Amino acid sequence: MESKKVGAKQPQTAAETEKADALETMTALYMSGIERLADAQKKGLEIAVRQSAEVATAWKKLTLPAPAVVMLDLATNAFERIADTQKGAIDLVVEQTHTFAKTAKERKAEANETVEEGKKRVKEAIEHSLAAHKTALDFTAKQAQATFEAAKQQLGYAGTPAAAAAESVQKGIDVVVGAHKDLLDYAVSALD
Repeated sequence: MESKKVGAKQPQTAAETEKADALETMTALYMSGIERLADAQKKGLEIAVRQSAEVATAWKKLTLPAPAVVMLDLATNAFERIADTQKGAIDLVVEQTHTFAKTAKERKAEANETVEEGKKRVKEAIEHSLAAHKTALDFTAKQAQATFEAAKQQLGYAGTPAAAAAESVQKGIDVVVGAHKDLLDYAVSALD
């Protein structure tokens, strides 16, 4: 069963492609080894069944009592059934190994997708956090400006050296807020 992929697939780097190719190559090599071993075991069983049948035929040519011939036929049939059962077990192991390899490959792909989705979500969270931080900086700058303006009006020091100092402090706050916002903009651009 194929899993449906959500979103566009990100291009792989050369190292990721090489690693994926190495994994696929090793998996294919492992699977071919399992298949060859299974074939060898099944051929060995076929040879043993043939040998057993030949031995039974040779014994039947000798003068044996009827019950011994029947027992020999039963033993030959039982051995053939055991060999067939063994072949079925070998085929099952090969099938399970194929399924395991396929599942491992699918899980790896799903894990990679999950990691990529996690990275995307973390990036979005950081971007939202930085945007909220910038909004808070804007609000702080506006509040500071409103406070200085209200102080000038209420305390009546407009045009005095105290007012010039207050304006200087206000400009310093604006510079710090601007620098902080530039730093946040740089942080957002660094995420890409």
